[in-house]
Amino acid sequence: MQSSPKLIWQNIIDLISEILPQKNTKDWLSSIKPMNIENNIIYLQAPNEYFAEWIEEHYGTYLRDALKKFQITDIKWVFEEKRPTLFKPQIEISTLQRTLTFENFIIGKENEILYNIAISIAKNPSKTYNPFYVYGKSGLGKTHLINAIGNKAIEYNSKIKVKYITMEAFFNELINAIKTQTTNSFRNKYRELNMLIVDNFDFIEDKPSLQEEFLNSLDYLLSKNSQVILAGIKHIKNLKVREEIKNRILKGIIMEIEPPTIETRYNILKLKVKEEGLNIDDELLWEIAKENISSIRELEGVVARISAYYNFSDDKINYRTFKSLILDLVSTKKQYDISKIIQVVCEKLKVDEGYLKSPIKVKDLLYARYVVIYIAREKFHIPYTKIAKALNRDHSTIINGYNKARKLIIKDKEFQKLVEKVEKAL
Repeated sequence: MQSSPKLIWQNIIDLISEILPQKNTKDWLSSIKPMNIENNIIYLQAPNEYFAEWIEEHYGTYLRDALKKFQITDIKWVFEEKRPTLFKPQIEISTLQRTLTFENFIIGKENEILYNIAISIAKNPSKTYNPFYVYGKSGLGKTHLINAIGNKAIEYNSKIKVKYITMEAFFNELINAIKTQTTNSFRNKYRELNMLIVDNFDFIEDKPSLQEEFLNSLDYLLSKNSQVILAGIKHIKNLKVREEIKNRILKGIIMEIEPPTIETRYNILKLKVKEEGLNIDDELLWEIAKENISSIRELEGVVARISAYYNFSDDKINYRTFKSLILDLVSTKKQYDISKIIQVVCEKLKVDEGYLKSPIKVKDLLYARYVVIYIAREKFHIPYTKIAKALNRDHSTIINGYNKARKLIIKDKEFQKLVEKVEKAL
């Protein structure tokens, strides 16, 4: 194995760039600094925790597969530390995702007003729409939009102090500040900002200490006319937060981000295909756009699959090939949802739906739940969160149930027959 972490890391970047030849892959991975290799673990330094989480989410599997070639079995993340000066606490500015801009944000008529408000905020922070809260389902572009506001604001005014952070990362910083008795430095860092952008705002629910601290920072920033931008899945009225926080946000502007229409989906695909350098007929792009894939992340996933096909096959993609590439996405969205699977399981396995969703743990009910979880995940790729909600369980219970079901399907003939019976009915 090569002894130099720097050389190994460069080889890793080259390997992943061959598999995922997206325009920004090298930019992201080159921002990471390899520190050391010890006991088959590589220590990687990232600018911050959020950056590391983003890398893990988008490149984690590819990273670990590539590292195995160098007998490296795990990654440990370390984060850059910024030391304060003697005179003034040093503020960590930006942390924006620089690749998420208005220039590569596709907007349609369904979100035209939202887009214009976002541009207006970037040009004149805190003048009109403050706070600004955007909400909507996961995968519709909220993170892209709020980063685009911050990036454009810096274009207009290079001296503006902008901070982008997830609510969970904000919470972790707060806990660390309490442990290390540096809460004043923590507060000063945020209160010196001209623009605070908080993603995944829903994380604030049911956390009194986090709500208290955020409310204080929110009040301070608004009092000095700093722009506050928030993004979450739920409308602020539906969040379990203090009334004071709701009232402050309701005084600003709240906008829902809508799923893309067919035309917008086509334009998104057109842009992504161009970025990947792929030559795909417009006719085929329209066929993809017609499918009811409303998540922009999943549309990007379709392009990634097509890109991979081009890289590893000499054949030209035709309509039939394309359909096979997105079969799992389309079948789930068009024909099945979790309630349908539960209904069929209850009918075919002769169990009551109320008992199925209850805490009772007799064998018949356990096996019926495992059938629901197995089919929902294995055949239709339904998210764990949706299955958990439908069965009145928490996320971790569903993951454990799926792992149990995967073992049963191999060794338990009774369970195999139950799954076959339900699959035939579906």
